[in-house]
Amino acid sequence: MSVFRILVTDELSPQAMELLDAAADVQYDVVKRPPKEKLLEIIPEYDAVLVRSSGRIDADVLAAGKRLKVVGRAGAGVDNIDLEAASLRGVMVMNTPGANTIATAEHTMTLMLALCRHIPQADASLRAGQWERSRFMGVQLYQKTLGIVGLGRVGQQVARRAQAFEMTVIAYDPYISDEVARELKVELVSLEELLSRADFITLNAALTPESRGLINAQNIARMKPGVRIVNCARGALIDEEALYEALVSGHVAGAALDVFTEEPLPADSKLRTLSNVVLTPHLAASTIEAQRDVGTKIVEQVLAALRGESYHNAVNVPVADPSVFRQLKPYLMLAEKLGSLQMQLAGGPIKRVELELQGDEVADHGKPLTVALLKGLLDPITDIPVNYINAPLLAKQRGISVSETSGIARASYANLLCCSVAWEGGQRTIAGSLLGRELPRVVQVDDFTIDALPEGIILVMESIDVPGVIGRVGTLLGGHGINIAEWRLGREAPGRQALSFINLDAEAPPQVLAELERLEGVVRVRQVRL
Repeated sequence: MSVFRILVTDELSPQAMELLDAAADVQYDVVKRPPKEKLLEIIPEYDAVLVRSSGRIDADVLAAGKRLKVVGRAGAGVDNIDLEAASLRGVMVMNTPGANTIATAEHTMTLMLALCRHIPQADASLRAGQWERSRFMGVQLYQKTLGIVGLGRVGQQVARRAQAFEMTVIAYDPYISDEVARELKVELVSLEELLSRADFITLNAALTPESRGLINAQNIARMKPGVRIVNCARGALIDEEALYEALVSGHVAGAALDVFTEEPLPADSKLRTLSNVVLTPHLAASTIEAQRDVGTKIVEQVLAALRGESYHNAVNVPVADPSVFRQLKPYLMLAEKLGSLQMQLAGGPIKRVELELQGDEVADHGKPLTVALLKGLLDPITDIPVNYINAPLLAKQRGISVSETSGIARASYANLLCCSVAWEGGQRTIAGSLLGRELPRVVQVDDFTIDALPEGIILVMESIDVPGVIGRVGTLLGGHGINIAEWRLGREAPGRQALSFINLDAEAPPQVLAELERLEGVVRVRQVRL
């Protein structure tokens, strides 16, 4: 039994640790918040690492993690992990996007209420011996307009809760359909319209290169005077200097912030000096229930991934849904074999790859099938392990252009994968299907129709379809003690070109291949391993 070593770099719930304790195939160590130097020193020993928002897994750490297969993020955001470097090295990155949704939505509403009713300031005043009712005049949420930037899981839950306060809810999210917004009774608007209409703005968007610094001086100027801003998403969504200036001027009446560009928030941050700001130290997911759920879910997911059982919530894997993966797995294996066969038969470095899909079972899964094809294509020629994570990046590095289409019509097959490749001076098309939805078969090579098993050691032989060729080839192989397991042949017409797939029980040495090519009627022989 394989034993997986897992490094835990932050606090996980007791329930999550119990799962690790109960796993017979796991050894784990807890090293809380190690400095980068320490992490670089110890990471080579581990197959997986579990982190929270404070644990940075950058390119250096990934390069040092020679055994590393999975990075598990207990939480939703993965901006503390270098996804491109992880993908290039074939390291899977997983998160738990739904586990803290309710906690984050509730904290957003908590901050919104605390901001508009001055709860922290009134509490501090009362504890200081004051009774200043008139000083803390607030505003109501009722009949105010809430603008939600990012209508994903958290944004949708915030919308539902705001509607309970009878707020008018508008949202900006270029990736959400009108149908989803209608079901939520939320009006989708442009960012410019949201900024100009909203009395309250809550940020619930992911941090991307496009969204970084979204709330900047220019966009703050577009907001209506007296707007209030809440951020429980990512600190870098806000230009904190621009927000500070707007809070001082009064253009922004108040802000409630749970996240910051630099965490922990520096002691000398000017935001700490403002009375119209509510600050919490990244507490949105800090509920007993959320911590229990993110911990147990990430442990379950990482264990399943290490064991090869499923890849749920893997952010850099083309098939993260376990049920889809199981359904698609035979076709993924077929695509890998077609790619490997193409590379081993190619007459030069492949420059272009095209995958055509036919059939209801495959037509909507072009991305994962293309990735599987690239994995098979690159496996025979790379000196690093190729997997579904790094295959697209490795293909790009090698200058291989990739395209995918669906809707081809070949009446003989309900579901078909057809792969065409091109190299300088040549090209080839190979098509495959499944027999009984399980067994892979090569059904076409260029103009040859065939029914061959793409498995094990295979001689791919071009010949002239004349009497005696099959007998001479069989006799020669038998004379060298090489048994033929299966022979499949396709031909243009009697007496013309033929193509054979000859499955062998043992590899044919180079001298045997040379002897085969000298036989009468044999044009060319190549040996492939699938």
